[in-house]
Amino acid sequence: MGFFQGIKGKEVSILVDLYTILFRFLKGNVVLLAFLASIGLTLLILGCALAQYNWWPTFVIIFYVICPIPLAIGRRCTSDSGYGTRDSSPCADLMWFLTSVIVISAFGLPAVMCRATAIQVGSMGFIMAANVVIFTTIAIYFMTFGSDDSLPSF
Repeated sequence: MGFFQGIKGKEVSILVDLYTILFRFLKGNVVLLAFLASIGLTLLILGCALAQYNWWPTFVIIFYVICPIPLAIGRRCTSDSGYGTRDSSPCADLMWFLTSVIVISAFGLPAVMCRATAIQVGSMGFIMAANVVIFTTIAIYFMTFGSDDSLPSF
């Protein structure tokens, strides 16, 4: 039984409708994705550059760079339908696991730095907001442009 199969109600259908509207709106809109990425990077820089903050949180950029790598590699292992959540191959499961580890690590690093007093709470807030925006941008990109139909044929 899947995660949403046991849940019945309007909340799930509203959430699915919201995602459907969002992805149909963003289909082919690269400018909006670039705008979201620039907002995320601006939040990251604000978390580092404001008074009394330091530049340690910029290490989160490493997670931004390596997050799409398992998705791009694992795309070859899945079926030809793209990034469907119904794919159950071991390669697809490993792809989702590695991506989840990278995303959780990107959220955990600022929290650990704040707990160790390497950064301040305000800086951690900016970095967490930047993480949400950047990883949402990455997810939207792979959900809208991840199919074989949107890639050029060589």
